[in-house]
Amino acid sequence: MLKIAVCIKQIPLVEEANFDAATKTIKRDGPNVISAFDLRAVSLAMELKGRHGAENTVITMGPPQARDALNDALAMGMDRAVHLEDRAFAGADTLATARALALFIKREKFDLVLLGKYSLDAETGQVGPEIAELIGAAQITGARKLNIDGQIVTAERESDEGFDEVEAALPVVITCAERVAQPIKVKPGASDEAKKKTIFAVRASELSGDPKEFGLAGSPTWVQEVRIVETPKTECKFIDASDPERAAAEVIAELEALGALSHREHKRRPVQAIRRADKRGADLWVGCEIDLEGRITRGTLELLSRGDEIASRLGGALIAFGFGGAIVRHAGLLTSFGADKVLAIEHPALEPYTPETAAEAAATLVKLHAPWGILLGATERGRDWGPRLAARLGLGLTGDAIDIELDAENRMVALKPAFGGNIVAPIYSKTFPQMATVRPGVLELAAPSEKKEAEVEIARPEISAPKSRLIKAHSLLDTSIVPLEGAEVVVGIGTGVGGPEGVAQASAFARVLGAGMCATRRVTDQGWVPRQLQVGLTGKSIDPRLYIAIGVRGAPNHTCGLKRAQTIVAINNDADAMIFARANIGLVADWNAVLPALQDAFQRRLE
Repeated sequence: MLKIAVCIKQIPLVEEANFDAATKTIKRDGPNVISAFDLRAVSLAMELKGRHGAENTVITMGPPQARDALNDALAMGMDRAVHLEDRAFAGADTLATARALALFIKREKFDLVLLGKYSLDAETGQVGPEIAELIGAAQITGARKLNIDGQIVTAERESDEGFDEVEAALPVVITCAERVAQPIKVKPGASDEAKKKTIFAVRASELSGDPKEFGLAGSPTWVQEVRIVETPKTECKFIDASDPERAAAEVIAELEALGALSHREHKRRPVQAIRRADKRGADLWVGCEIDLEGRITRGTLELLSRGDEIASRLGGALIAFGFGGAIVRHAGLLTSFGADKVLAIEHPALEPYTPETAAEAAATLVKLHAPWGILLGATERGRDWGPRLAARLGLGLTGDAIDIELDAENRMVALKPAFGGNIVAPIYSKTFPQMATVRPGVLELAAPSEKKEAEVEIARPEISAPKSRLIKAHSLLDTSIVPLEGAEVVVGIGTGVGGPEGVAQASAFARVLGAGMCATRRVTDQGWVPRQLQVGLTGKSIDPRLYIAIGVRGAPNHTCGLKRAQTIVAINNDADAMIFARANIGLVADWNAVLPALQDAFQRRLE
């Protein structure tokens, strides 16, 4: 019989969010719910119990009211509930949380550990990979399908272009994507029965004799302040859509007046052409990624662009590092965007990719060279192995940052959004190197320098045998549509398009415009478009000169990814839809009534 642990987090409702000014932590004394991704983990555990037989234990760490979340999970059918409850746990960051959970999990010898892919309050997805590293287990993050055959787990893992087929031997830590299982509907009377069950309390002293491993004391990251971000409101010009052809012509005229149909000239900061020398404790390392077509990703170039700026202030070098020989082939491009050294990490165990070998290889070299900081992309892959590296080295990691700053003491300040992007926390680290993952699309590209020169170094560290295996990588992206990253024009779709047929019409519109496409989280949850096109809090950020929103409600968790969009046209049949507060031009109409006329108008304009 399988022993399954499900780690859940109770989070405050967004509208109830408030902060403790002294501790700089989220106050959780209001209404709380189980994080949506964690509900999928509970559902998957129950499905696996039905298929294979299992003892399911639900675990949470938090204040007394966290018992409500455990009762809810028991009502869904979980067998046993464990509450890590102690004042010593208060104020824990992701590493201190993972450490406490890992100590209990390791003691109980679970075969399978399930968590949600993210928590939706602080938008963190580090705890799962950090637990995996701390207990020495394999991991599969963002699992959308899962099967167990004896001791082998096979799964489909969400990737930046589609999904990967992977396998690993038990024990395995799995983080669950939305589509891995549907949430369980609690049966009548189950909640009352659940409240009669025992919840086992675990104190910090039962896990470790050193209380400094937990809570604020054991947290390598800390928040200096919390900034409330006011969502900018735009004066929306509404156009009467009763006559679609006339309305389309008006839209084109308004866009002409706003300059939204003219090519945008970017004034980019030039890269420093002079090569900076390595300096222990002052170098900045940037992790490089390559897509399935063998190209360096735009997100990598964005990180190098900001890294070039930071390295010049620190007095050290900018090191571009990556796994495998392909990095060497791109040395010229990486150098032109600021790299002073290109470091290729090679070993047979690194190809194909696995998170545990990537983390181990990087950790060996980080300990050897002692850089000041490490920046990785907040991509599916960066979020997969980056937290594992942080746990291996005991480092603080800020995930999904939207900017990187330096303070007066040259410390890294990673700006982290939460609660729909309405709150931004500047996060510092007590440990070195300082680490952050940064969302693609939030940093400006620099103007590359063809004069820049860099050293190319190949490192071959010793690495343990992989705990998992990448079987095959699959792309789901439509190559007939302009890539989303860096697109000047983007067509965005919400659930208002109705389904796959509406998506097809919007896609045809995007092709006419030569535009990229994106979607809200609800659309990707439905599986209408790949997850890789999701824009918003749990997706990407974009900066087009023109964004056309079709059937998009305009919730903050989507519009926070549009903050750098210059001009927005919104089509929605609800005059009170939130998207109009962010739009420059609004059409209150059924999208399928006006889109054909808009498509014809744009086509004539382009001709």
